[in-house]
Amino acid sequence: MPTILEMMLENCKNAGYYPTPNIEKIAKAKNMMFGEGEWRRCPCDGQNEARYCISDLCRSDIERDGICHCHCYQKVSGDNK
Repeated sequence: MPTILEMMLENCKNAGYYPTPNIEKIAKAKNMMFGEGEWRRCPCDGQNEARYCISDLCRSDIERDGICHCHCYQKVSGDNK
């Protein structure tokens, strides 16, 4: 079974976004807080069911701000900043 980090990286790629250096820290937090069963939940806003990895709310943050709420997915690659 893939790790939370691997699932987050795949999710990011499939959505057409890029990971930030913060993604590893967020993956570790997700593992400690939620485990693999609920890895999509947002560790920064865990009670908000509308906010999870690549949710509509997350996508709107990325499109508006260039980066998601947790600062682990971004619109432009680090090479293109």
